[in-house]
Amino acid sequence: MVKELVKKISKGTRFNQIYLQKSEGLGFESGKTVIIRALADAIAKELPIFEYNVKLNSLKKEIVKTIFKIIDNNGSYDNIIITGSFLDEGFNFEDIDIIIINPKIDKSALKDSIRQSIGIAPHLILIDSESFNKGIRRDPLFRLMVDRYVSIKRAIFHKDKKANYKLLDIYLIKNRNLVDGYDLLSIKQRKKLLRDFISIKLFVDDKEVTIKNIKNEIERIFGNEVIEKLFYYGDGEAKQEFIANLKKEFNKLEKRILENVSK
Repeated sequence: MVKELVKKISKGTRFNQIYLQKSEGLGFESGKTVIIRALADAIAKELPIFEYNVKLNSLKKEIVKTIFKIIDNNGSYDNIIITGSFLDEGFNFEDIDIIIINPKIDKSALKDSIRQSIGIAPHLILIDSESFNKGIRRDPLFRLMVDRYVSIKRAIFHKDKKANYKLLDIYLIKNRNLVDGYDLLSIKQRKKLLRDFISIKLFVDDKEVTIKNIKNEIERIFGNEVIEKLFYYGDGEAKQEFIANLKKEFNKLEKRILENVSK
């Protein structure tokens, strides 16, 4: 059993000293080697967790605490924001998206440290606050990231919108893979591309890009439980109907974006 005592250092003429009464000496006999450490260092730093539109289970909360402590010990920052599918209910640990605002930190070393500690390779986004706020204004995928998140400090995002249609056009080109290469994609890739496509559509329609709105829009266009029916169980007619509807919506959205790009 390791015994610990809390003592104050006294200032001597030649040496600073720590005094032990003989009644306290059990386990600290003369000649024994001991470790002296500042009390502030011995007490673990308890970092706060602010949850927005999400409620973490106890295991994920411990993972978040570990991530926050690793980042806190490896550099400086203005805020740390964790987003992505890691926040989904259940025990999905495939993706952890970590945004660090105004960091002074070694990205490569930090990524290795987090991966070694929790066994998951994180997706790190190191960004200054001006670029991050600009992204929220003009990028639907940024807006989706801050629909729900966990942060180390309270964060308020101003969601005034200024669409960048050239950027949206680039995103749409990527989303065409869901139409042209459906059979080559994994379920995870299909779901992500569909979510991103609907995010762009909501943004162009001047609607808030939220997880709830994405779900409602998917069901409005493709029917209820399309993810389960199509991506997990369905093929054949269900797939053909889905792709036909997607092509129609894709072409309409592409036309609107290109009209604004040319302005």
